[in-house]
Amino acid sequence: MAQSSQPPAKLNIGTAKEPPKLRGFMHDDFPIIRQACIRLGLCLAFATLLIGGTHFFYLQQNELQLQAQTELSQAQGKYTYATNEKNDIREFQPAYIQLVERGFVGEEKRLDVVELIQTIQAKYRLLPMSYEIFPQQTVALDPATPSGELELRASKLVFKMNLLHEMDMLNLFKSLRERGQFINQSCAVKTSNAVSANLLPNQLEAECSLQWVTMSRRVAADLAPPAQTQ
Repeated sequence: MAQSSQPPAKLNIGTAKEPPKLRGFMHDDFPIIRQACIRLGLCLAFATLLIGGTHFFYLQQNELQLQAQTELSQAQGKYTYATNEKNDIREFQPAYIQLVERGFVGEEKRLDVVELIQTIQAKYRLLPMSYEIFPQQTVALDPATPSGELELRASKLVFKMNLLHEMDMLNLFKSLRERGQFINQSCAVKTSNAVSANLLPNQLEAECSLQWVTMSRRVAADLAPPAQTQ
């Protein structure tokens, strides 16, 4: 059997292809968008700075507004207080002036009271009398009563007098009350045992105690806070 004489077929082995090269983002893609990212970062930074500045400005303006509202409220409160004081002064000024004229408001004027007693005695032709004004004392008020810088004071005034009749005593007290705040405390009247040389009716002897009340400002030492001892 005849064999073929063909030469063996040659394998055509070419060069092997290289695998596809992988693309890296930072190496291949980022350079393309690097400028855009930089611009985006700058825009974000600028936007953050702008938002922060706006917020800071808003807080400042809000604080200034609150301060302005507080000052406005204080000014309105002072205006209301001044208006109320003005109305109170207008309402109570006549009564206050009357109390000052009567000697209730202010310091004691003892010389004026002495002259007033002499005037009353001459006006009603009263019999000789003696009187004594005791030292002034502070009147204790109820702590719940608002008195501010004012305090109530009283001086005891004791009269010893001879009377033709009771009206002499009543006229004296009435005239005193017209010029001051005199409050009757006690009064004892009895018939005199003395014999009148002029055959006058039996005289009366009276011993009366009054409180002369005034209101004035406290002494500066009383207004000062107490000293603290260590």
